[in-house]
Amino acid sequence: MKRAVEVPAYRTLTEQLRQQIYGGSFAPGTRLPTEVELCRQYEVSRHTIRLALKQLVAEGLIDQIQGSGTYVRGRPQTDERYVRSIGSMDDLTMWPGTDMDVVQPFVVRVDASVASRLQLDYVEVATAQVRRLFNGQPFVYTRHHVSPALGRILKEQDIPSNGPGTVIGAAEAYLQRPVAGVQQNITALNCDADIARHIGCAPGDAVIFIERLYYDTSGAFIELTESFFNPRRYAYRVDLKRKGRGG
Repeated sequence: MKRAVEVPAYRTLTEQLRQQIYGGSFAPGTRLPTEVELCRQYEVSRHTIRLALKQLVAEGLIDQIQGSGTYVRGRPQTDERYVRSIGSMDDLTMWPGTDMDVVQPFVVRVDASVASRLQLDYVEVATAQVRRLFNGQPFVYTRHHVSPALGRILKEQDIPSNGPGTVIGAAEAYLQRPVAGVQQNITALNCDADIARHIGCAPGDAVIFIERLYYDTSGAFIELTESFFNPRRYAYRVDLKRKGRGG
């Protein structure tokens, strides 16, 4: 039996703030209340406030200016594209405002190539397939590959499941060591008919292809993901900060 999906508090808050911006309660250029003030007003934790604001930044509705505050930018030109801002490893374990749609739960199969990349001592891997939805529209299709042992544990825990969250974020509770980092490759390719039907594009269309290889604090590889993004429904933004200079 599938678990009932509880809407996270930050998503409820995000929707409330979004509607206030769309409805004109916060006009463009208006400074939003501080995080402490929002905590008191909505009776939620500071972590919830930060997740909600992060999603509104990704949607282009607000700007956060260090040392000054959070300001309303206004309604974005389109509500159809999911804009994601990546600034840290933690950002990869959260997809604010989106939902998973399970295409296939974890199953064990033979794939020597994937097993080799995960540095397994055998040719079997466990693979799950999911889509991710924004405003009800699929924009990315992902294959998640892990060891058969971890795959069995995750399947028993109903991971992945429909609704908010990520596979790597949910899996971390069942790992011997925490996730330490990820190796990432980004390219473009022409998608086949099977991928196209999952993300709302035509066969042969150019899509963004991202591979991520997650590893734990010992350096052991945990998960390999292969993701195919519809660029008409997704934008990838990386926040780059200059390191402080020594004297």
